[in-house]
Amino acid sequence: MLDQRLQPARPYAALIFDCDGTLVDTAAANETAWRAALETWQVELDPAWYHARTGLSADRLLAELEAETGAELDHRVVSAAAADAYRWLVDTVAPHPQVVAVAEAHRGRVPMAVASGGSRGRVRETLRATGLLPFFDSVVTRDDVREGKPAPDVYLLAARRLEVLPHACVAYEDTDEGVAAALAAGMEVIDVRPALRDAARSGGESAAPIG
Repeated sequence: MLDQRLQPARPYAALIFDCDGTLVDTAAANETAWRAALETWQVELDPAWYHARTGLSADRLLAELEAETGAELDHRVVSAAAADAYRWLVDTVAPHPQVVAVAEAHRGRVPMAVASGGSRGRVRETLRATGLLPFFDSVVTRDDVREGKPAPDVYLLAARRLEVLPHACVAYEDTDEGVAAALAAGMEVIDVRPALRDAARSGGESAAPIG
Protein backbone atom coordinates (compact mmCIF):
# COMPACT_ATOMS: atom_id res chain seq x y z
CA MET A 1 0.00 0.00 0.00
CA LEU A 2 1.27 3.47 -0.90
CA ASP A 3 2.17 5.77 1.99
CA GLN A 4 -0.25 8.68 1.66
CA ARG A 5 2.36 11.09 3.03
CA LEU A 6 4.37 10.48 -0.14
CA GLN A 7 1.53 11.00 -2.59
CA PRO A 8 1.76 14.24 -4.60
CA ALA A 9 -1.17 16.62 -4.37
CA ARG A 10 -2.76 17.52 -7.68
CA PRO A 11 -2.30 19.38 -9.89
CA TYR A 12 1.25 18.41 -10.90
CA ALA A 13 2.90 17.79 -14.24
CA ALA A 14 6.11 15.94 -13.27
CA LEU A 15 7.90 14.24 -10.39
CA ILE A 16 11.58 14.75 -9.62
CA PHE A 17 13.47 12.56 -7.15
CA ASP A 18 16.74 12.92 -5.31
CA CYS A 19 18.76 9.69 -5.49
CA ASP A 20 20.90 9.04 -2.39
CA GLY A 21 18.78 8.58 0.69
CA THR A 22 15.53 9.23 -1.17
CA LEU A 23 15.17 6.59 -3.88
CA VAL A 24 18.03 4.42 -2.64
CA ASP A 25 19.60 3.64 0.72
CA THR A 26 23.26 4.39 0.06
CA ALA A 27 24.18 5.53 3.57
CA ALA A 28 26.52 2.72 4.58
CA ALA A 29 28.13 2.35 1.16
CA ASN A 30 28.84 6.06 0.77
CA GLU A 31 30.23 6.51 4.27
CA THR A 32 32.51 3.50 3.82
CA ALA A 33 33.71 4.83 0.46
CA TRP A 34 34.47 8.31 1.84
CA ARG A 35 36.26 6.81 4.83
CA ALA A 36 38.45 4.65 2.57
CA ALA A 37 39.28 7.58 0.28
CA LEU A 38 40.28 9.85 3.18
CA GLU A 39 42.50 7.28 4.88
CA THR A 40 45.21 7.95 2.29
CA TRP A 41 45.24 11.57 3.43
CA GLN A 42 45.41 10.59 7.12
CA VAL A 43 41.98 12.15 7.69
CA GLU A 44 39.52 10.27 9.88
CA LEU A 45 35.86 10.80 9.06
CA ASP A 46 33.90 11.44 12.24
CA PRO A 47 30.49 9.73 11.90
CA ALA A 48 28.52 12.45 13.71
CA TRP A 49 30.20 15.21 11.70
CA TYR A 50 29.57 13.36 8.44
CA HIS A 51 25.93 12.51 9.21
CA ALA A 52 25.19 16.20 9.80
CA ARG A 53 26.40 17.04 6.27
CA THR A 54 25.01 14.27 4.13
CA GLY A 55 23.05 16.66 1.91
CA LEU A 56 26.15 18.50 0.70
CA SER A 57 27.80 18.01 -2.67
CA ALA A 58 31.21 16.33 -2.67
CA ASP A 59 33.07 19.63 -3.13
CA ARG A 60 31.23 21.34 -0.29
CA LEU A 61 31.67 18.31 1.98
CA LEU A 62 35.42 18.26 1.36
CA ALA A 63 35.70 22.04 1.77
CA GLU A 64 34.00 21.84 5.15
CA LEU A 65 36.20 18.89 6.10
CA GLU A 66 39.28 20.96 5.27
CA ALA A 67 37.99 23.80 7.42
CA GLU A 68 37.28 21.38 10.26
CA THR A 69 40.54 19.43 10.19
CA GLY A 70 43.04 21.82 8.61
CA ALA A 71 43.85 19.20 5.98
CA GLU A 72 44.63 20.23 2.40
CA LEU A 73 42.78 17.86 0.11
CA ASP A 74 42.82 17.45 -3.64
CA HIS A 75 39.07 17.32 -4.20
CA ARG A 76 39.36 15.64 -7.58
CA VAL A 77 41.67 12.91 -6.29
CA VAL A 78 39.67 12.25 -3.11
CA SER A 79 36.37 12.16 -4.99
CA ALA A 80 37.81 9.79 -7.58
CA ALA A 81 39.09 7.48 -4.84
CA ALA A 82 35.70 7.50 -3.14
CA ALA A 83 34.01 6.73 -6.46
CA ASP A 84 36.36 3.78 -7.02
CA ALA A 85 35.60 2.45 -3.54
CA TYR A 86 31.87 2.88 -4.09
CA ARG A 87 31.95 0.73 -7.24
CA TRP A 88 32.90 -2.23 -5.06
CA LEU A 89 29.95 -1.49 -2.77
CA VAL A 90 27.18 -0.56 -5.23
CA ASP A 91 25.66 -4.04 -5.12
CA THR A 92 25.02 -3.57 -1.39
CA VAL A 93 22.64 -0.65 -1.86
CA ALA A 94 18.88 -1.17 -2.02
CA PRO A 95 15.88 0.93 -3.08
CA HIS A 96 13.64 2.58 -0.52
CA PRO A 97 10.41 0.71 -1.36
CA GLN A 98 8.10 3.42 -0.02
CA VAL A 99 9.53 6.03 -2.40
CA VAL A 100 10.00 3.64 -5.31
CA ALA A 101 6.31 2.74 -5.00
CA VAL A 102 5.46 6.34 -5.89
CA ALA A 103 7.70 6.20 -8.96
CA GLU A 104 6.19 2.85 -9.97
CA ALA A 105 2.66 4.21 -9.67
CA HIS A 106 3.49 7.16 -11.94
CA ARG A 107 5.73 5.39 -14.44
CA GLY A 108 4.47 6.07 -17.95
CA ARG A 109 1.80 8.47 -16.66
CA VAL A 110 3.81 11.62 -15.94
CA PRO A 111 7.39 12.67 -16.78
CA MET A 112 9.90 11.80 -14.06
CA ALA A 113 13.53 12.70 -13.47
CA VAL A 114 16.32 12.28 -10.94
CA ALA A 115 18.07 15.40 -9.62
CA SER A 116 21.15 14.40 -7.63
CA GLY A 117 24.16 16.05 -6.05
CA GLY A 118 26.31 13.06 -7.00
CA SER A 119 28.46 12.51 -10.07
CA ARG A 120 26.84 11.38 -13.30
CA GLY A 121 28.62 8.03 -13.48
CA ARG A 122 27.98 7.05 -9.89
CA VAL A 123 24.32 8.07 -9.89
CA ARG A 124 23.59 6.17 -13.10
CA GLU A 125 25.54 3.19 -11.75
CA THR A 126 23.39 3.22 -8.60
CA LEU A 127 20.16 3.46 -10.58
CA ARG A 128 21.24 0.63 -12.87
CA ALA A 129 22.28 -1.60 -9.96
CA THR A 130 18.90 -1.14 -8.29
CA GLY A 131 16.90 -1.51 -11.51
CA LEU A 132 15.54 2.04 -11.31
CA LEU A 133 17.20 3.68 -14.31
CA PRO A 134 14.40 2.82 -16.80
CA PHE A 135 11.85 4.63 -14.61
CA PHE A 136 13.22 8.07 -15.45
CA ASP A 137 13.09 10.27 -18.52
CA SER A 138 16.16 12.22 -17.43
CA VAL A 139 18.95 11.98 -14.85
CA VAL A 140 20.52 15.29 -13.80
CA THR A 141 23.62 15.31 -11.59
CA ARG A 142 26.17 17.67 -10.08
CA ASP A 143 28.24 17.25 -13.25
CA ASP A 144 25.52 18.92 -15.31
CA VAL A 145 25.23 22.22 -13.44
CA ARG A 146 27.27 25.10 -12.12
CA GLU A 147 26.23 24.88 -8.47
CA GLY A 148 25.21 21.86 -6.41
CA LYS A 149 22.52 21.72 -3.75
CA PRO A 150 21.32 23.78 -1.88
CA ALA A 151 21.42 25.85 -5.08
CA PRO A 152 18.38 25.07 -7.27
CA ASP A 153 20.39 24.30 -10.43
CA VAL A 154 19.83 20.53 -10.64
CA TYR A 155 16.09 20.92 -10.14
CA LEU A 156 15.75 23.71 -12.67
CA LEU A 157 17.66 21.71 -15.27
CA ALA A 158 15.59 18.60 -14.57
CA ALA A 159 12.36 20.55 -15.14
CA ARG A 160 13.77 22.03 -18.34
CA ARG A 161 14.72 18.61 -19.66
CA LEU A 162 11.25 17.30 -18.87
CA GLU A 163 9.81 20.37 -20.63
CA VAL A 164 7.74 21.22 -17.56
CA LEU A 165 7.60 24.48 -15.61
CA PRO A 166 9.32 24.18 -12.20
CA HIS A 167 6.22 25.21 -10.25
CA ALA A 168 4.35 22.27 -11.83
CA CYS A 169 6.85 19.75 -10.41
CA VAL A 170 6.82 17.85 -7.13
CA ALA A 171 10.26 17.05 -5.72
CA TYR A 172 11.19 14.26 -3.30
CA GLU A 173 14.05 14.88 -0.89
CA ASP A 174 15.66 13.59 2.30
CA THR A 175 18.04 16.39 3.37
CA ASP A 176 17.68 20.00 4.41
CA GLU A 177 19.99 21.06 1.57
CA GLY A 178 17.93 19.16 -0.97
CA VAL A 179 14.66 20.56 0.32
CA ALA A 180 16.14 24.05 0.11
CA ALA A 181 17.26 23.44 -3.47
CA ALA A 182 13.83 22.27 -4.62
CA LEU A 183 12.04 25.10 -2.84
CA ALA A 184 14.43 27.62 -4.41
CA ALA A 185 13.50 26.16 -7.79
CA GLY A 186 9.86 26.94 -7.02
CA MET A 187 8.74 23.34 -6.62
CA GLU A 188 6.45 21.62 -4.16
CA VAL A 189 8.59 19.39 -1.95
CA ILE A 190 7.81 16.14 -0.16
CA ASP A 191 10.30 15.33 2.61
CA VAL A 192 10.55 11.53 2.68
CA ARG A 193 12.32 11.32 6.04
CA PRO A 194 9.27 10.84 8.29
CA ALA A 195 7.94 8.01 6.14
CA LEU A 196 11.31 6.30 5.92
CA ARG A 197 11.93 6.63 9.66
CA ASP A 198 8.57 5.14 10.48
CA ALA A 199 9.11 2.28 8.05
CA ALA A 200 12.68 1.43 8.97
CA ARG A 201 12.76 2.26 12.71
CA SER A 202 16.52 2.26 12.26
CA GLY A 203 17.16 5.89 11.31
CA GLY A 204 18.02 5.07 7.67
CA GLU A 205 20.16 8.05 6.78
CA SER A 206 21.10 9.82 3.65
CA ALA A 207 24.64 9.95 2.41
CA ALA A 208 26.75 12.72 0.95
CA PRO A 209 26.85 11.92 -2.75
CA ILE A 210 30.20 10.85 -4.14
CA GLY A 211 31.82 12.39 -7.15
